Amino acid sequence: MSAATTDYFEQLLSGRPVLYGPDREIMEEHRIPPRTAREEEALAAIADPADVTVAHARLEAVLESAMEVLQQICVAPGAKWGDLTVGIYSRAGDLALASTRGVNMFSAAVSPVPKFIGKHWADEPTVGVRPGDVFFHNDSTYGGTHNPDHTVLIPLFWEDEHVAWIGTVMHEGDNGALDPGGFAPSATTRFGEGLRIAPMKIGENHVLRRDVLNMFQNQVRDPLAWLVDTRAKHSAVRDVEQRLHDLMREHSPELLIATLRHLLESTEAEVAKRVAAWPDGRFRSVCFGDTTLHEERLFKLAVEIEKRGSRLTVRTHGSAPQIDRAINAQAHYVRSIVGNEFMAFLFADLPRNAGFVSALEFDFEPGSMLAADDDQPTSLSMLSSFAMNTALHVALTKALFANPGQTVPIAPWYAMIPTLRMAGLNQHGQLLARSAVEMNAAGGGARHDRDGEHACAPFFATLADWGEMEEREAEFPVVGLWRRIPEDNHGFGRHRGGASVEWAYMLYGSRRFVFAETSTGGRFPVTGGLFGGYGGPCTPLTRVRPRNGFEDVRAWLAAGAEGLSYDAAKVVERRPIDADYTVSRPDVIPAPVVEGEFWIQRMGGGGGYGDPLEREPEEVAVDLRRGLISPEVASSVYKLVWNGDRCTPDLDATAAARDAERRARLERGLPYDAFVAAWRRDAPPAEVPYLGSWEWEAPAEWASESESEEAA
Repeated sequence: MSAATTDYFEQLLSGRPVLYGPDREIMEEHRIPPRTAREEEALAAIADPADVTVAHARLEAVLESAMEVLQQICVAPGAKWGDLTVGIYSRAGDLALASTRGVNMFSAAVSPVPKFIGKHWADEPTVGVRPGDVFFHNDSTYGGTHNPDHTVLIPLFWEDEHVAWIGTVMHEGDNGALDPGGFAPSATTRFGEGLRIAPMKIGENHVLRRDVLNMFQNQVRDPLAWLVDTRAKHSAVRDVEQRLHDLMREHSPELLIATLRHLLESTEAEVAKRVAAWPDGRFRSVCFGDTTLHEERLFKLAVEIEKRGSRLTVRTHGSAPQIDRAINAQAHYVRSIVGNEFMAFLFADLPRNAGFVSALEFDFEPGSMLAADDDQPTSLSMLSSFAMNTALHVALTKALFANPGQTVPIAPWYAMIPTLRMAGLNQHGQLLARSAVEMNAAGGGARHDRDGEHACAPFFATLADWGEMEEREAEFPVVGLWRRIPEDNHGFGRHRGGASVEWAYMLYGSRRFVFAETSTGGRFPVTGGLFGGYGGPCTPLTRVRPRNGFEDVRAWLAAGAEGLSYDAAKVVERRPIDADYTVSRPDVIPAPVVEGEFWIQRMGGGGGYGDPLEREPEEVAVDLRRGLISPEVASSVYKLVWNGDRCTPDLDATAAARDAERRARLERGLPYDAFVAAWRRDAPPAEVPYLGSWEWEAPAEWASESESEEAA
């Protein structure tokens, strides 16, 4: 036998794996590891703590600059408007500082990727980690959020020492999946979700390998966009690398190492300290999704928060089981959703890093939709995890309500993604597969002391933007018919939630194109209210498909588009053109559209806060005059009585109407036990397909806990 053959069999017999699959030890550990000897040495070398503070500020500026440049040179529409992050990781792989703008969830979700590289590839003779290396990753089972998010990582060296990692994550326009546009609603296994790249080296000596890039390009529908974005990501991390070399040259590598470690430890400690001030107890909430992407099916996402001392545990037991649909989420991703809630809504003054998640405890039910196995499809994991975020938000607000002053109670933001995805030949003859970014126009939740913000940003990227329709028209073969804030598109309350937009896009300039949309919330709202406030409304999709071709549509538009009302409900009511009008749930797999066909969709609004009967009459009148609410809502929900076209409130009549409604509430109200007896069911309604627990009896440990509290 030859030496090569002998070596081959020795490797097999030595126990080296046939496949380096996801590392369970890495994926299940969310804690920051203990300090290394090198970190201890670096921290001891810092004589003045102010140096760390100055270095932190400098790193923030470096990352913000890199992200600004990346947004200007990338192609993916979502990334241009905020669906990306640039960050610096510790040598061990924990993301120590992320850009303040962008997607906060990446701060914890991507840390497993450099950890995998360090553990499995650093000492692998055929791979290694050297100065100038470039690594790529997108398989969510190894870290990250879902497969459309593509990561480029480089090791940061100072002389011959590997001191840190630099990375950027960006949501790409296409991932080569069964369905175009990044997501894969048709997938029932992971093999239908397109690219699944475990952490791998794609470049050396600061040069990307062209053969490797070509291989990737052959797997996606938009090869030019993928190539430009990958090079853009590499340029961004190289820019950060150069600036960090400047920092180490001016000061020392010890300052950088110490600063990164300090950021992780101080964030973790501060989160634990602030949590300790909360009242002890258990706080629960649930939310529901209404589609699995293949059929209408109600599924439950349950959250329980238990706070004892400085320890806060998040549980998801009772949530729906995993299913052969792309809406499953993995545990590390759900942990990062929890981290995002703390970063964006509770402790936004702290640096974005893995310290948030490290300070918390998690207890997820294995095999559930929120802790799915590696072999489950997950490209649309946000549909379940975003709904879970609503339940998490409500449970946290319940906990904080008894601790005023530390944080600002706020109703849930809209938490779904009804955004148009498109693919095919555009008006320039170019093949593309991308999405619009109206998802970034989510309505903000009402606060305890003021109304929510209109069309502000998604909860997962609170500084994102949603661009201009003219940019969509230049890039895609579409005409933007309208994008406006419609009436009644928010949660009502003492303080109303922020409304969001309704958009309408028409195919124009191509006859080889598909539209698609993926979201829950068409029949069962995903956003709840707080403390008497209403939840946001449902968001169905309206499609108008002309029967006689585009020429009729062109003539109608040229003649002034009579009957075009800039409102989906009125368009369906008036039927201004000879067309098929369809109102459906907002999850439509990619389907060919005819030129002149247009789709209308609303983004959802934020939840309301407090009893609508306590809203000031003049505030209701202003909303009515501005078209934010309909006369029906003003009258039936807020019990406003007004005079004249200017909607001048009649204060006495309004007060009388509200008093009458309060008396009516008391008359139709029931004692709690009677209410439960009237509403309780031993099983879900037979006509409603349902996923999730349906237990009514409290677990034994709750009963013993209650008994002990009563005894005390």
